[in-house]
Amino acid sequence: MNTILIRGTALGALAVAATAAWAQQTPRPKVEADYWLSAETVSGMATGQPAGVEKSLMLQLGSQRRSAAPSAEHLPPQALRAGERLPLVTPKEGVPKADGRPDFRPGPQQQPKGRIELYWGCGETAPAGQPFVVDLSTMRPGAASPFGAIPQVRAMVPPSTGRHATYGEWLGGRKGTRLPREASLVGDHLVQGNYSPELRFAVAAGSDFLAPLNPRDAKLASGAVKVSWPAQAQARGYILSVTGAREDGTVIMWTSSAVRMPGMSLPDYIEQGDIARLVQQRILLAPETTECAVPAAVAKATESAMLMMTAYGSEANYGAPREAPVGWTVKLRTKATHMGLLGADMAGLMDGSDDDDTPGAQPKERRGLLRGLGGALGLPR
Repeated sequence: MNTILIRGTALGALAVAATAAWAQQTPRPKVEADYWLSAETVSGMATGQPAGVEKSLMLQLGSQRRSAAPSAEHLPPQALRAGERLPLVTPKEGVPKADGRPDFRPGPQQQPKGRIELYWGCGETAPAGQPFVVDLSTMRPGAASPFGAIPQVRAMVPPSTGRHATYGEWLGGRKGTRLPREASLVGDHLVQGNYSPELRFAVAAGSDFLAPLNPRDAKLASGAVKVSWPAQAQARGYILSVTGAREDGTVIMWTSSAVRMPGMSLPDYIEQGDIARLVQQRILLAPETTECAVPAAVAKATESAMLMMTAYGSEANYGAPREAPVGWTVKLRTKATHMGLLGADMAGLMDGSDDDDTPGAQPKERRGLLRGLGGALGLPR
């Protein structure tokens, strides 16, 4: 009996080894199509509502096949609340202007003027050596940037007309299409068309849109502002930034990075390996972080400073089975963003009602400042 058992075990091990060897020798099919889903959860001023939340989805399909009349569509789960069929439209080639003149005509270059104070790192008090002052009038072409080192990250290159023989995108294109806050990617997806193979994949709950950030501000006795937010299970790292100006025109810039760096210098999406490295380098806040204090020197410098926050989320990758005749890949990347005024009552500031003496009413000039700032940034009114 023992001999039979030993022989059976040995044969089983040989079968496993043979299967593994066959799998290694079998080449994967050539990838003919790439499909990227970029899913963003937006909260704050960018939605046009004081505590608004929207979802934004960007769909990009690229294929090595050429088609004279390209047609493709994405059949999403009902939970996405975007309709049964999402057309992936191939952009038309631009029509040149009749006069052939360029759109941009550079004028004489002028030396920029002004003063910028740079702060960085979480904490009620700015450490010694801050702020780092930048005098724009002393900057010279080719000189090292006084704003600090730009974090090195690998470029994420989604499908495009330049990289693929045929390309299609959904509605908003590279700006994404806005969806209701209840929208979810969880479920079965199918992408089909006349220039790519059939792409079937299922999104699990752990790869869905991130929860909205909607951070809360609390003014501390020191004059600092504590920014806090709920724990995000899917977040891999965070960064916050504040931008404002003194009455004399001096610009104040702060980031939550422990290293001096240019504000808002990170790309919209970052590869998972780079996110982990930036967390190690303390450029991004660790995923378990739920609060960060903006130093008093920054919070007191300006009455209406812009707070921006990004949570870089998880990534999911799907592909054709090894035995499939044609290869394809799907990448789903996620993030959450927030925009608001540091330490401000957003509901009161964005209220369109007339000024009155009721509790909570905000001065008209501050509401006007907010609307003007939103207009300058191209935000909804």
